[in-house]
Amino acid sequence: LQGRDRTVLVDTGIGAFAGDAGPYLMEGLERIGVKPADIDTILITHMHPDHVGGLIDTQDQPVFPDAAILVPAGELDYWGGDIPEDASGMLTNQFHAAHRVLAAMGSRMQRLEGTDVLPGITRVPLPGHTPDHSGYRVVSGEDRVLLWTDIVHLPHIQFPRPDATVAFDVDPDQAAATRQRIMAEVAESGELVGGHHVDFPGVGYVAVDGKGYRFLPHVWQPLV
Repeated sequence: LQGRDRTVLVDTGIGAFAGDAGPYLMEGLERIGVKPADIDTILITHMHPDHVGGLIDTQDQPVFPDAAILVPAGELDYWGGDIPEDASGMLTNQFHAAHRVLAAMGSRMQRLEGTDVLPGITRVPLPGHTPDHSGYRVVSGEDRVLLWTDIVHLPHIQFPRPDATVAFDVDPDQAAATRQRIMAEVAESGELVGGHHVDFPGVGYVAVDGKGYRFLPHVWQPLV
């Protein structure tokens, strides 16, 4: 997100956790003329490794030297805590990844309380997938988009069946309720949404379809 005096990044991809295969974010930023040092703010949606791994390199060194990193407070509390005794192997690995990032970044990870973030950007709590999983609503003039992050993982299943959950959800019942609520809201409002696991181009609209919903990808045209 680029404004008059800010360059804001929402999440950082898997980065270091993919080893040598993880620098796609850097390549993408380079294509649009943005250097890591140009990023002044990073908004984290939740602490899963495919969203925070890009904060560090394979040597656990910070990738973005000057960025303020804002993280929903509940995410820091949960993932910074002890691993639950009954945690699955997958959840245990997610905790280890979060602890690695937190240890590397230290005090640079700032607690994000409330919903006010930056001018034109508000946090939208969307709990369930993780305890303080959050989206970000961006408003510029008459334009607005909700970056709802991991509301959907399997679009061909979860749009028609918002009650369907995935193994990655920390609280499946809450995740399903949140998905149903936010899909109903954006279908009624016609708001543009963007997510990490929806079909190309990753942004579009939600329409009611019978007892569920369907995703209408935003018309995309390449710049020539």
